Amino acid sequence: MSDYIIIGAGSAGCVLANRLSADPSVTVTLLEAGGRDSGLLYRMPAGFFGLMRSGKGNWNFETEPQPGLGGRTMYFPRGKVLGGSSSINGMVVSRGNPADYDHWAQLGNSGWSFQDCLPYFKKIENFPEGDPAWRGTGGPITVNYAPPLDKMNPISRAWIEGAVQAGHAFNPDVNAATPEGVALMQGNYAKGLRQSAAAGYLKPVLDRPNLTVITGALAQRVVIKSGRAVGVEYLRKGGSEFLPATREVILAGGVVNSPQLLQLSGIGAPADIRPHGITMQHELPGVGKNLREHLAISLKTRITKPVSALGSLKPLAIVKALAQYGLFKSGPTITSGLEAWAHLNTRAGLEYPDLQVYCVLLMYNDHGRDVIPEEGFMATMNGCRPQSVGSLRIRSSDPTVAPAIDPRYLTDPEDFRVLREGLRLCREIVGQKAFDELRGSEYAPGAAVKSDAELDAYIRDQAFTLYHPIGTCKMGVDEMAVVDPDLRVRGIDGLRVIDASIMPNIISGNTNFPTMMIAEKAADKILSPERAAAA
Repeated sequence: MSDYIIIGAGSAGCVLANRLSADPSVTVTLLEAGGRDSGLLYRMPAGFFGLMRSGKGNWNFETEPQPGLGGRTMYFPRGKVLGGSSSINGMVVSRGNPADYDHWAQLGNSGWSFQDCLPYFKKIENFPEGDPAWRGTGGPITVNYAPPLDKMNPISRAWIEGAVQAGHAFNPDVNAATPEGVALMQGNYAKGLRQSAAAGYLKPVLDRPNLTVITGALAQRVVIKSGRAVGVEYLRKGGSEFLPATREVILAGGVVNSPQLLQLSGIGAPADIRPHGITMQHELPGVGKNLREHLAISLKTRITKPVSALGSLKPLAIVKALAQYGLFKSGPTITSGLEAWAHLNTRAGLEYPDLQVYCVLLMYNDHGRDVIPEEGFMATMNGCRPQSVGSLRIRSSDPTVAPAIDPRYLTDPEDFRVLREGLRLCREIVGQKAFDELRGSEYAPGAAVKSDAELDAYIRDQAFTLYHPIGTCKMGVDEMAVVDPDLRVRGIDGLRVIDASIMPNIISGNTNFPTMMIAEKAADKILSPERAAAA
């Protein structure tokens, strides 16, 4: 028996486990379907290339065939390990745009404007270099800038200088007042170690007597009695177990697993649940709907000098880099390899940027699982606020069967336009004087690919997911909302969803830090509603 049961030890679950168990008068149990985050790849910042390619600690989901992408199914990675996706991602620290959160509040989500969220963003981080009006110090997650310009990889330095030459402003901190412009990347790594949610929030409190962490535990269903969540059934070591909850069950499984578990528990749209022989507990039509994701495309350019961080992952370069890391915690693997980025406008008249671009220090296809054996780099970009909306539904009453994930990529023509114009913007940057000593030929889409139709064909054939899905248990006050602004599941007592699935609209950046912010804010709502309201 436990006062609070948290399902999922990802970015949100680790934060919740830490904050809720800080009250010694309550008991907290954290259930995680995956295992421990042990091994070199989880510690080494550049290990995310291997984690994304190998599938270790990963659910390895695939989408339904996507008509907007020529019928392709898309790799849809989600973390399945302590720390969740924060243990396998690229460690980009991004809040998005303050206006994103103001829009949440405008939709009726009282208490979720940017000024309401800012204290919790600051609470997460230890970033002494930042303006204290916007940035935090002393938090569990250390944040660092990429190397300064004079110590950057020459490709990254050329990217920043080329963007400025193309007329884009340099921004010293895209996580402050505005994200617009070109900037040094910020990452959650320190002293050569990844700063995941597990490292920053969970591991320091594992010795608390009121906190129990159970790995290898796959939730089957939330047990509902008389309209209240009373516990969780889960699979472990081939058997089914039941754990009662005296206060709350909290779903923190993420954008895929949280709506899946609600549907397995009989909560959602009847058409998604009844065909699988599951008894309806509560009708909530929005469960699994409102799926939004950042779709990405890359401009790939050969270089004329061998200056890539890992030599395009050639065996000798990898061995040398790993030895340098193992012996001295130094070398190219002590960061994620992402040193520079930009937030740009693809057309005039926009209130805030609609394109995010990363300068990636090698070239690859298929999410890094197919490295291109040539020296080069990529400008990898995504639309900040894609308009295409998809859904998710269970295929079976068996929790081990992955749900059907259908993001419906590129069903809105505006999403094509942003990526198409983004490719042209990035060509303009790479064409600047700053790249003259490095620039080789364009690997992809190729210099001859210029028209709208040709660029759209390239996007349709080569676009990939950027691991930022949101929205499948959206927060709101309308009939499609799954949770209210306190993140309580509508119509069921003692049940909340606290993860990226509650975002009503996608933010203009990466989702890891915003997900931790949501959990920090939610923990206050649970333990001290008055303090949360005043924050």
